[in-house]
Amino acid sequence: MATPAEIAAYRQANAGLVALMERDLNAFWASLNLARPERVRDALIQFVPFLTAQYGEIAAAIAADWFDQLRIQAAQDGLFRMVGAAARFRSALAPVTPADVMQRQVRFGAQHLFTDDPEQTLVFLRGETQKYVLQPGRDTITQNSTRDRVAKGWRRVVRAGGCDWCHKLSSRGAVFKESTVAFDAHHDCNCTGVPTW
Repeated sequence: MATPAEIAAYRQANAGLVALMERDLNAFWASLNLARPERVRDALIQFVPFLTAQYGEIAAAIAADWFDQLRIQAAQDGLFRMVGAAARFRSALAPVTPADVMQRQVRFGAQHLFTDDPEQTLVFLRGETQKYVLQPGRDTITQNSTRDRVAKGWRRVVRAGGCDWCHKLSSRGAVFKESTVAFDAHHDCNCTGVPTW
């Protein structure tokens, strides 16, 4: 089972990734001429899916490495034996958010470009990109927890100060095993999926 220190280190890696993504988003935003809202919207429709995919791939790789480290530790702790299929298991990366999903989010957020407060588009996109950049990492944990025969599933770990909704989901414990159970997240959600053996 992941220790609080291991979970904190994983969260810190994700926070660093989000900070880099926001840096790139802010730099791109600063290059745009907000007096031309249609062009800004079109530029964002092209850029944001690329940005989300680029950092989403990294989030998935970070999660796969973390899953593998936790799995090795669980075997060393005697929770299962690394023989047969258990020894051959390799975690797989979850796919990034499809471009059309991000394009729809940009189109929705771009409505603010045509108002007196176009900066609200950037506020919205920061939340959406953070959520969708981290989703491949969350999916990597949950999907590998389902694929791995020695895994019992995964549990949601809420950050300090997490919302009531996240606490409610977390209170269910390590019951998530089915491939149909998705890891739902929201803007500024720093919950983590943790595999269990």
